[in-house]
Amino acid sequence: MRCGLLSESFHPHLLRDALVRDRLLDRLWMRALHAPHLAKIIPAEQADLQRADIPLFVTRPSVRDLYTSRGERVQGFFPKCGIDLVHARIENLDTDDLQRQLWLVRASLATLVPPQERPRRHRNDYPSSHNATADGELLLAAARAIGNRLETLAFADGEGVRWMGMTLTAKNRWSVVPLGLDLYDGLPGVALFLAYLGEITREERYIALARTTYRTFRKDVEQASSTLRGIGGYDGWGGLLFTLMHLGALWSEPDLLHEATQIIDILPQLIEQDTDFDIIGGAAGCIAALLSAHQCISSNNALAVATQCGEHLLSRAESMNRGIGWIRPSLAPVPLTGFSHGAAGIAWALLRLAAITGQSRFRGAALAAMEYERSHYRPVEANWTDLRVETQLKQGERAMTAWCHGATGIGLARLCSLQLLDDPAMKEEVEAALRTTLSKGFGGNHCLCHGDLGNLELLIQAADTKMWEWVSADLQRITTSILGDIHLGWACGMLPDIDLPGLMTGLAGIGYQLLRIAAPRTVPSVLLLSPSPR
Repeated sequence: MRCGLLSESFHPHLLRDALVRDRLLDRLWMRALHAPHLAKIIPAEQADLQRADIPLFVTRPSVRDLYTSRGERVQGFFPKCGIDLVHARIENLDTDDLQRQLWLVRASLATLVPPQERPRRHRNDYPSSHNATADGELLLAAARAIGNRLETLAFADGEGVRWMGMTLTAKNRWSVVPLGLDLYDGLPGVALFLAYLGEITREERYIALARTTYRTFRKDVEQASSTLRGIGGYDGWGGLLFTLMHLGALWSEPDLLHEATQIIDILPQLIEQDTDFDIIGGAAGCIAALLSAHQCISSNNALAVATQCGEHLLSRAESMNRGIGWIRPSLAPVPLTGFSHGAAGIAWALLRLAAITGQSRFRGAALAAMEYERSHYRPVEANWTDLRVETQLKQGERAMTAWCHGATGIGLARLCSLQLLDDPAMKEEVEAALRTTLSKGFGGNHCLCHGDLGNLELLIQAADTKMWEWVSADLQRITTSILGDIHLGWACGMLPDIDLPGLMTGLAGIGYQLLRIAAPRTVPSVLLLSPSPR
């Protein structure tokens, strides 16, 4: 404010009359209305500004006095001297403070390592056997441990709660930052996990932390609403809609459901600006979130806006040698395969929209998108080529095996689409995806996006069908191995040695999927943006 006043005080209109300029500088006194102690130093501030200087005040650790830029002493300005405050702060530190500080130190050191050099886990990192078979109690205990860790890492004050995470900057370097407003790795995803943890365990402290997290990101949304432009299911308004629908249903609070419907009203003006198109940040993810909302509250408006998203996708589809696709130049010069950013996720969303609206053009576009994706199937690998420009794959591989890219996510999309369309080719694709996921999809990190617990979702869905119920034994075996490995330490998706808090690459998602395995009828699939069962 002071620098602004100094700059503004040199405006020609103010320099014509010294009294007018003095009146501008008298605005400083307005602060004293709410903070009366500032009245002691305002004259010194004004004197510095009159000399075209920035106001400066200093103190010493062992005194309560303040000194002006000219060395004048303002006696007893502070209620306590600085060194006493430091001593009091140190005396009040506890083990949770130590854990937060240690996390910050480790995360800060990790930013020095280029992303391409980050350590990775391999299949032989997994223990070969475990004594205890994964059951509901063990799964819940592991989820509680994550809830406790999130509680420890939380930076809380009287108004809200926040966590620190890590992100890649434009210069491809790691940076430690507060969690944002995205469902993918932001505050909404943490709130979602904590809410379901409280629901399953009936422990009030988790529910209370979830509610505080909700209040925090709700306040952030109010402040940033004019700048939020994304509409996707995991990065944008769609993710916020999904989160509010679940919290409202879990806590039986109509006000939260009303907030969600207000988001639906915001979406139409943003859809035409969407250039992501995909599940993560674009119209396909928005469709999935809107259809979940429609199932929850039977909203005709949600269905109408989802249809608008579908029309947007149809208008922006590009014809390929086989089928159609959607190009994101920032990721690749051609349409991508896969669930998160590619044809599989978009086709799945369009098929769901076609089933609910009865409009065949959405079904036709979905089939054309799958046709494009099939043109990139590699029978030798039983996988689909990853077409991203900057893809870090193991040597000799051309595809990932994960929810986000590759066989697992594509298989999941086809498996869920079989409920809408009986297609022999899709059944063959599911079979191939299952075999590839079982052979190559486990033994890495634990995260949802591109880790073991995300890959388990394909097995969970398949085990629930008659055709592939044979995977139930594999599901139990692999879950037991993952649970045993988690007891040795969490391995998050971006930096395995740093326990990041977020949903898709961090602790919240690991905990959420453990809850889902323990109580699949109560905890819906977040990887399919499924509606609340309530």
